[in-house]
Amino acid sequence: DHGGAAMTDRLVSYSLAVRGPEVSDQLLRQLEISWSSLRHFNRTQPVVLFMHGPLPPSVARLSRAFDVMVDVGPNYEQRLAEHSPSGASALAAYPTLHKFLNHTRLATSGARHVLCCDCDTVFAGDVEHLFARYGHVANVVGREEMSCRRSPHGYDPAFIDEDAIAELARFTTGRSLPPFNLGAVMLSDVDWTRLASIEPRFVELAWRFATWMTLHPGGPGARFADFIGADAATRDMTDEDVERALPYPSDNPWILDEVCLWLAYGELAELTFADFADTDVAQNGEFARSNPAAPGWTMCHYFSSSLAEVERWLRAAA
Repeated sequence: DHGGAAMTDRLVSYSLAVRGPEVSDQLLRQLEISWSSLRHFNRTQPVVLFMHGPLPPSVARLSRAFDVMVDVGPNYEQRLAEHSPSGASALAAYPTLHKFLNHTRLATSGARHVLCCDCDTVFAGDVEHLFARYGHVANVVGREEMSCRRSPHGYDPAFIDEDAIAELARFTTGRSLPPFNLGAVMLSDVDWTRLASIEPRFVELAWRFATWMTLHPGGPGARFADFIGADAATRDMTDEDVERALPYPSDNPWILDEVCLWLAYGELAELTFADFADTDVAQNGEFARSNPAAPGWTMCHYFSSSLAEVERWLRAAA
């Protein structure tokens, strides 16, 4: 810990949980790209990394190099066990639920506006632009999720069944926020205590969906691999867990955190939502269609599988 989440009005946050003493070379390179590109355009913006578990030395060195504060907390599985003792081990195999278990820690920062970023992000402009343009638009701002009804690429109900999500919301949280991607999310003028209050529901939903996915594996014809924590879920689920399993409204287990957050945030009736424009925040392969010399967008969440292509794009930009 070298600074913690200091009091600030605007904050860029990252979240990380790793298994073992070090991170992979790919993850470290993604962090380096994100932080170096952010700092290229803004040297003073406060940035914090919420660490779930011990801080790997390589990440500590990188955070010092780019003036990123580090807030070290309990490890990932311990945080999950607070809300789901039987599901913690299985859910800890899924690598990204921790990203939205930081509300209480964010409350201590005093921030009114927080841009929550994945590691696989890159900046092509000053992050200040995003705060200035979207900080007063809605409480929650994000890009539409791929293949939802708002997607310019068309709707795929197998990937996101929005009718099924609406039905799930009816008897779980009351409503769902529109499907949005969690790679770049701005939270503004929110009650952090209220957001923290939905974390148990967020984890509960994850375990109920994970239980269902474990009981209903996709099989050899599925587009995506089965839920990564299925072996642990099979070992740890109780009869009550089986009875409470919720049908998962997607054929992609890797958007589990997204489905759970749309529903959990939907429980807070006061939360408003808006979309980032694709001209400000790009996602997936959209960066590749932009001019490296003048891309236009400020930030891109590019998805980890595109790292090599991002590297080539950055070399062209340089």
